[in-house]
Amino acid sequence: MAAMGVAAIVTATTASAAVVSTLQLSASPAYCAGTSYTITLAAADATALMAQASGYQDITFQWAPYPQGTNVEISTLPYVAGQGMTVKWTPTYLGATTLVAYAYDPTRGPNAIIDDMLPNINVVQSAPAGSSCTPAAPSGGTGSASSIPVIGPLLSSLLG
Repeated sequence: MAAMGVAAIVTATTASAAVVSTLQLSASPAYCAGTSYTITLAAADATALMAQASGYQDITFQWAPYPQGTNVEISTLPYVAGQGMTVKWTPTYLGATTLVAYAYDPTRGPNAIIDDMLPNINVVQSAPAGSSCTPAAPSGGTGSASSIPVIGPLLSSLLG
């Protein structure tokens, strides 16, 4: 997948039949060890995930490199209703890996049955010839009003 030069955000449907959501990983021509990538769980997807995990308070992001198979925690964040989550992932192992987000509670532990998974991401030492490890720039402009054609400068002057 990484060698094909993925141009859009990589997504995967959750492994649980009860939760319909997607975990998103910033697109990159290659996923390289030592380079940081952004993992996002949209607000609606976080809500759907937590709706299935009554009493759980947090969402944990982990990655499982193969063949080691041991989950490595990326981050655990408190769930805030109506808000999405974004974490940075810097792979250190080479080969196929799976990213996962699941409901977590400090007293009950993980609820790994209700999760959101992105499997089989190939992590390499360096990008193949003619490729790059650099994640694609996010689409949608800079986020500033001045980036809107025609009326952007006017909006910037009103807001600034």
